[in-house]
Amino acid sequence: MATRRRQDREGLADESHRQSLSAAVAAVLARVDAHAAGRTAEPAPPSTPETTRTAEPPAPGTRRTGRRQPATALDALAASFGLTPFERDVLILAAAPEIDPTAAARCAAAGGDPGRGHPTFSLALAALDRPHWSALTPVGPLRRFRLVELDDETALTASRLRIDERVLHFLVGVPYLDVRLHGLLTRVGPPGELPEPHERCAAELAQGWSAAGLTGPPHAELSGADRRTRWEIASAAAHRSGLGLYVAHREDLPTEPAEREQLARLWQREAILIPAALLVEDGEPAREQPRSPNGAEAFLASLAVPLVVSGDEPRPAGASDRARLTVPTLGPEEQLGIWTEALDGAPGIAEAELRALAAQFSLPGHVIRSAAATARRTAEKDQDVGELAWHAGLVEARMSLDELGRRVEPRADWEDLVLEERQRATLREIVAHVRRRGTVYQEWGFESVLRRGLGVTALFAGGSGTGKTLAAEVVAGRLGVDLFVIDLSQVVSKYIGETEKNLRRVFDAAERGGALLLFDEADALFGKRSEIKDSHDRYANLEVSYLLMRMEAYRGLAVLTTNMKKALDPAFMRRIRFVVDFPFPGVPERAEIWRRVIPRRTPSEGLDPERLAQLTVAGGSIRNIALSAAFLAADEGCPVQMRHMLAAARTEYLKLERSLSPSEVGGWV
Repeated sequence: MATRRRQDREGLADESHRQSLSAAVAAVLARVDAHAAGRTAEPAPPSTPETTRTAEPPAPGTRRTGRRQPATALDALAASFGLTPFERDVLILAAAPEIDPTAAARCAAAGGDPGRGHPTFSLALAALDRPHWSALTPVGPLRRFRLVELDDETALTASRLRIDERVLHFLVGVPYLDVRLHGLLTRVGPPGELPEPHERCAAELAQGWSAAGLTGPPHAELSGADRRTRWEIASAAAHRSGLGLYVAHREDLPTEPAEREQLARLWQREAILIPAALLVEDGEPAREQPRSPNGAEAFLASLAVPLVVSGDEPRPAGASDRARLTVPTLGPEEQLGIWTEALDGAPGIAEAELRALAAQFSLPGHVIRSAAATARRTAEKDQDVGELAWHAGLVEARMSLDELGRRVEPRADWEDLVLEERQRATLREIVAHVRRRGTVYQEWGFESVLRRGLGVTALFAGGSGTGKTLAAEVVAGRLGVDLFVIDLSQVVSKYIGETEKNLRRVFDAAERGGALLLFDEADALFGKRSEIKDSHDRYANLEVSYLLMRMEAYRGLAVLTTNMKKALDPAFMRRIRFVVDFPFPGVPERAEIWRRVIPRRTPSEGLDPERLAQLTVAGGSIRNIALSAAFLAADEGCPVQMRHMLAAARTEYLKLERSLSPSEVGGWV
């Protein structure tokens, strides 16, 4: 019923526009008829339009104070493009053949040529009131914005004058985006309710578009957050300004001057007719010195209508003079408000669970709503909605990290760790620091006192296979977060600035879900602070400082691993909150690892963990030997025996470039 009423209202509005255009066509054709009746009289001399037109058409969305808004599409178009009365009549004359079937014959009679039954500039200059030659120029609004077109531009006054199809449909009350822009532009619908910080950003953007006394075009840059959030803010700003919003991608914009100029004029016309603002989604900005404007930048600079350039990061300084806006980061309270609204009415959801979600995740509003909707859809009577929402948040957050690191599914628990109580206590303390950080920092006020260095950082030091990754897996499992292993040897680059850029991508992506980041092989970056001999040495130290700075500010847990603790600079060690040593396991620890590494369901015969513990290998090698022995036994179709362990141990020792000693296999060979 509501749709039917809306269609009825639109039909009445369309009829009003058509009647207004028909009346205007009738009045212009009456002037043509009068000229035909007195064809031998001298035509009125062309006049100058300086006192009858504004210099430039106003940007869409600009408020006209002290004026009544135009009631019809024809009045709106004439006011928007600043047409003089003569230019308005020329436009109506060009539309006449499409509206009145007698127009062709009446134009032929007025021109005295039966073969010229169409509107021309010559006829307009002779028959219409207050004619002026500037209406014919390519820089005048009629031709500049392609309101009318000439069949032959070499015969300026004699060529047939046509109204553009898009303009004709606008005049009869049927608006749409010009088909020549389809595929290049995408419409963005009005957003829902935005968080207060984003509403303020949208208001600032809208004010910049419509502020009086602008020294340049109404252009701005919007950076930060994610793409969809920026689009929502721009859409809200457009809605505030009475505009629609269309999106184009910078790489799709033409670089050839002729195509660029044509597109610029076409969009400026559409921006005024719809009216609408344009958002150009930028690619990754170059880190080098600003270059001369390329084709896309020249296109943007040529637009005199509302424009916002959207990107993850601001353009380099000096690349443009557009006003710059940064999307504010949502704090825990704003996040809590979105979670609360999205899960309002969900059965069994407690405030403590909502606060835990807000403390753990730093997600855009649309992602929170998507995660909450997923939790609602999958909820059953025997399932906890809070737990489902937590899992959905993890799934949403890990998408941006999957391509930057190796995700490890946390399955191990405390009983899988063979460590002394001292190391276990430190690991439990790490868990407590991460889990209760919101309580201590926000609720108890420590954040306002300490201000920096609030991130939880740890260093796991020990040889290969001593359990560093396993311990990280246990901690991640206890926290209920993802574990991502980042290989620092792959992050470090020989090119200046690339390492910092890679680290920034990792931390920015991880911020969403507060994942446990395990930076493997920290020695690739964390050696003794180098003596500065050239710019590369200086920048290497800056990269280390940048990593530590991001770790200290990271809202999750960041862990570095190293097997050369003594090689680390003490100045850097002081900035690490926790240090956990993973010593090489002694005989009792190795025996315990052997007991745990072989599953109970595995058929075995004569296995002696005490004798196997004589092998001087760490836990990682113990797991490799046990697994290889199981495959050897399965291939023979018999239980796992000591001889299988011996064969597997020899293979592992070859890999380690070592030889089995008599003391290691004494008593079981």
